[in-house]
Amino acid sequence: MTTHAHGPEVHGPEGSSDCDQLSAPAPAEGGEPACLLHLVCPDCGRLATERGVRTCSRCGGPLPDPGP
Repeated sequence: MTTHAHGPEVHGPEGSSDCDQLSAPAPAEGGEPACLLHLVCPDCGRLATERGVRTCSRCGGPLPDPGP
């Protein structure tokens, strides 16, 4: 087993790491939006799995407005 000491000089605020050199991936087409919060029922917490629903299938409560 090999261990490596990582001090503030490597990962601290003044140091740099490999993550600083990574670029964000290109946005993918299609799929689910990054934030699924509009699909979480505020009453019971269930995540809606159906597209376009406006009420929770567990408790019947209204789902949040998905916005624009």
